[in-house]
Amino acid sequence: MIFSVRLLCALFLLAGGAARAAEMPPSLDNLAAKVLPAVVSIAAMAPAGDNSSQGDNSQGDNGDSGGGGDNGDGGDNGGNGGADNSALHATADTPDNTAGTVVPPPKTVESLGSGFVFDPAGYILTNNHVVENANTVIVTFPDGTVYTATIAGRDKPADLAVLKIDAGHKLPYVKFGDSGKLRVGDWVLAVGNPFGLPGSSSAGIVSALHRDIGDTDFDDFIQTDAAINKGNSGGPLFNMAGEVIGVNSAIYAPSGTSDGVGFAIPSAMAEPVAEELAHSGYMTRGWLGLATEDVTPQVQASLHLPGTDGALIGSVSPGGPSDGTLRNGDVVTALAGVNVANPRELQIRTAEIPAGQTVSVQYWRDGSAAQAKLTIAAPPAALDETVAQPTPGPIALQGLGLSVAAKPAENGVGVLAATGPAATAGMVPGDVIEQVNGQAVASAAELQERLKALAGQPPVFLVSGNAADGTNPGPRWVPVQPAS
Repeated sequence: MIFSVRLLCALFLLAGGAARAAEMPPSLDNLAAKVLPAVVSIAAMAPAGDNSSQGDNSQGDNGDSGGGGDNGDGGDNGGNGGADNSALHATADTPDNTAGTVVPPPKTVESLGSGFVFDPAGYILTNNHVVENANTVIVTFPDGTVYTATIAGRDKPADLAVLKIDAGHKLPYVKFGDSGKLRVGDWVLAVGNPFGLPGSSSAGIVSALHRDIGDTDFDDFIQTDAAINKGNSGGPLFNMAGEVIGVNSAIYAPSGTSDGVGFAIPSAMAEPVAEELAHSGYMTRGWLGLATEDVTPQVQASLHLPGTDGALIGSVSPGGPSDGTLRNGDVVTALAGVNVANPRELQIRTAEIPAGQTVSVQYWRDGSAAQAKLTIAAPPAALDETVAQPTPGPIALQGLGLSVAAKPAENGVGVLAATGPAATAGMVPGDVIEQVNGQAVASAAELQERLKALAGQPPVFLVSGNAADGTNPGPRWVPVQPAS
């Protein structure tokens, strides 16, 4: 009996051990062996006197609201956190003594980073801050082969750059995957050149998605706990299929090294930028010609929306890509098949699409879902939408049940939502308020001033747009009795 009990316990222990072993993540040896040949180390040299983003001044130790952070990995420069802390070294130039004084030789700063071949013809993607202002860029492959690279194109707003080398033969390369399919908890593998140690791999999971850390104009980072350190910048973040789903770019590091909070540019942004830089040398981002605002609960109720996700259109640029298809009061919920929860996400989705492409747009109008096709255009020359300015939110007119657009419409102030007294009086979203009690209004601020001057007297609005019954009778006077 004693033997039987011992045997039973042993069997239970074996079964428990087998269960625990089955729960362990799979070995990543085959994955690493598959992708490593396409991952390169990058050394970029720039004049030491150049106030570029070389060295730890590149992304600075900007920190974040949490304090003590490193919003970039310092360009992985200035010696990579101690691996090459000298950073400055003399070139082999001979001093020029002809003027009777000793002139020291020029100095250079070396920035170390990572990159990966995404096109076998010799195109390599890395971070812009790794090579910014460099006059010499050296690329080293895992087998020790060294090439001098040229910069095919740089896109500072997304912090990406493409290098070109002429190897005389096709190079090992890796393909992009779909970062839109990532879920928190997915396993990922980061490969790069941390602290000047090439071919280093680290594994972890996706910790969070859509992080905005104030690092680039289009922050939409993948957060991962895979160890990312100085020197990893520009290196790939792989999914378990060996596809690049991110470009490692920044760390939050109060200690100066990896604290398990790294950030990667998603492939949804990186892939189109890489292709554009490789083929044309620059990235022309798309433009929709829309001014959008957040969907507030009041707007949701007025427009009979299922939720507050989406970007509420406040104005449409005449002659722009959306003119004739979208209009004031529409709520954009998806672009090119990707959902958008707010105006910033619409801005990022638009930035991922090169100008000239035709994409689908989903939106809500008059309480119903709709879909259309739009051809993304380049922004007019007079506009600089590379850095999008924050759009002011809707302005609520207390006691009237009105929410109006902060940005002026063509002939007055656009109505975004009408509830309570305004709805009872017949005002609807999409109306434009042109006058108040005979006084013209050209902006929301001017409208507020006019209402304030009435000193409690009920306003009478001159409104253009659709009437409550859906007809368009032209300009009409609408008296609104404020709620008591």
